[in-house]
This record gives sequence, C-alpha cells and structure tokens, in this order.
Amino acid sequence: MEVIAAMAVRTVTAAAVLATAAVAVYVLVRRDRRLHAALTRERASSRLTAGCLHRDLEAFQHRIGAAMAERAVLAEADRALDEALVQHTTGFDPFMEGGTG
Repeated sequence: MEVIAAMAVRTVTAAAVLATAAVAVYVLVRRDRRLHAALTRERASSRLTAGCLHRDLEAFQHRIGAAMAERAVLAEADRALDEALVQHTTGFDPFMEGGTG
C-alpha cells in the first residue's frame, strides 16, 4: 500500500510540475507574441513617420524653390526698375523745388 501511495504522490507531483511548466511555456509564448506584435506595430509606425517626413520635406523643398524663383524674379524686376529710374531721372534733384536742377 505504501508503494502505491508513494507512486500516487510521485504521479501527482510529476503532473503538477508538468502543469506548471506548461503554464510557464504558455505565458512565455504569449509574452513573445505580444512583444512581436508591438514590434511590428512600432516598425509600421516608423515607416509611416519616415514616409510622412519624406513627403513633407519634398513639399517644403518645392515651396522653398518656388519662393527662391519668385525672389529672383522680383530682384530682377527691381534691378530693371532701378535702371529705368536712373535713365529717366538724370539731372533730377528730388530735394529741389521745381524738380530740375
């Protein structure tokens, strides 16, 4: 009888150890899957952010290029106006009354 009782205790102990190991493996696998899912989400977020940054940088460069071109056109127009004013105001002193010197 003692042998049967000892075998029953060993069987129950072994079953408990195996159940504990199964629970531990389940917890570890579940944790690994959660971490993998979080990493996948983080990678997707990173790719999305990088894509938005690239798009925004291209848009910014386009706007800067357009502004620089507009500035160059305005500078050229200003230079042309200055030349025209110089040609038409020769001998004109704006500080004298009557206009011509």
